Amino acid sequence: MMKLHARWLGLIHLALLVAIFAAFALSPAQAQQSADGTRFEGTLSVVWGDPRPGQTGGEIRFSLTLPDGTDFGLEVGPAQQSGAVGLFGKRVVVEGRSTRSAAGKGRITVDRMTAGIQNKTTTRAAQVRRVLFVLLKFKDDAQEPHPPRFFKDLTNPLTVPVGSNVTATINGFFNSTSWGKLKWKADVAGQGGLGARHWLRLPKTKDGYAPCGWSGVCADLDGIKNDGLALVTAAGVDLTVYDNINFVLNNDLDCCAWGGGIFYNGKSYGSTWEPPWGQEAGIYVHELGHSIGLPHSGWVYYAYDSPWDQMSSGSQASSNDCGSYFSANSGDTQSLRCTEPGGGYITAHKDHLGWIPAANQVVIDSITTRSVTLEANALPLLGKAKKMIKVCYPGLPCTGASARYLTIEARIGGTQYENGIPGDGVILHDFQEDRGAIGGGNACFFNSQSGWAVPIDATKGDYQGAPTCSSGGLTWPDYALGNAQFLPGGIYNNKTRGIWVKVNRQEGSSYVVTVKRTQ
Repeated sequence: MMKLHARWLGLIHLALLVAIFAAFALSPAQAQQSADGTRFEGTLSVVWGDPRPGQTGGEIRFSLTLPDGTDFGLEVGPAQQSGAVGLFGKRVVVEGRSTRSAAGKGRITVDRMTAGIQNKTTTRAAQVRRVLFVLLKFKDDAQEPHPPRFFKDLTNPLTVPVGSNVTATINGFFNSTSWGKLKWKADVAGQGGLGARHWLRLPKTKDGYAPCGWSGVCADLDGIKNDGLALVTAAGVDLTVYDNINFVLNNDLDCCAWGGGIFYNGKSYGSTWEPPWGQEAGIYVHELGHSIGLPHSGWVYYAYDSPWDQMSSGSQASSNDCGSYFSANSGDTQSLRCTEPGGGYITAHKDHLGWIPAANQVVIDSITTRSVTLEANALPLLGKAKKMIKVCYPGLPCTGASARYLTIEARIGGTQYENGIPGDGVILHDFQEDRGAIGGGNACFFNSQSGWAVPIDATKGDYQGAPTCSSGGLTWPDYALGNAQFLPGGIYNNKTRGIWVKVNRQEGSSYVVTVKRTQ
């Protein structure tokens, strides 16, 4: 009897251990076994970290939220990252191996990611995205770099309000760049909710959320998200009416400003996390670009090397002082600059967002010779003009997750939001949606956050790569991608793919371009 009793006690003990383990394991609804690991299905979020101008660093973070609200960080290999970005904000199926950190945070090493069954959505012809600016100050820091009104002035008007110290508005840029297809309607929340006069106080200090300086990548974005949204919800703000949530911090985080997406209480939101130096139009149009699913472009010679796209380094048309703050990372008072973005968005990104109708682009997908009059990208009226030529590469898909093609666009300065580009001409990009990361191990690339579109330089050989990574004494824009544009008489000849492009002449605000595909 004693042996039998002990045996039953052992079985009961084992059952208890199994039950305890199961409480921390995944339920069948959360994951299913597959032949080479575990299968997960949920919503993908992506966040990019972009260093302060003049600094280095940065990171791309991927996460998956399961239907029951469980969050997992994703380890996505460099070769997979650009393809995964194309699934931003969508329901995906992930196959991989799950682990848990010492703090109990779940992580998945991704072997394969594919699109899942998408929820039905309603498309609006003229989209207005509602954005909430949540003003947050660290527990040990009382400064409020801008009054709440500043963020409405920065966002809602199409032009700068009289008496405001902002240089350009977010709505002005997006309305012009999208030809009226995207506008923003901003509210600002602080102490007491909407219409507040002061910032909300977070429960932790700056070091509690970001215990490093300019050289590190350490921001606890989830902590800021959860604590900030708990505060604003307690103040009576209904988050469900918004499409984007911008977390506005009163001091520095780590190296970076951050933009991308979050998933909170069953809903996906675009999101940004902006320290004081990023609270201006030039940085916001970059991070908000991430929040609607755009990656970077460029990465030919060094990180953020394209002045032709605000999703790279972009260009500035003008700037002015618009405040100051005592920087936790620098340990001194820093002036704040507000800039007018002058580099626009490239047509590859506009096409991805659905801003260029089929009638305004030319697709070349067979052997042919075509002459096309390309109108300047930045002109504010879309009309019937051609804005983009897309040349499909022979033998490769021109649509879908593995799309690969050449884009051709005209760039002429003088029009707002592209009035900072280095010069006029025709810009070409090699587009590859599943492109692997660029720059790993190269000293000229301090991160490898390259995206789908890589510019084709019309004037190669005017930048010195590793180990010097310098202009070789040349002045801007006469090196790297500063002079990437093809001018009248310029020819691009890709013999491997049988694609030939010539810029014939400029006609007012357009360029006449001949494209020949021989394969």
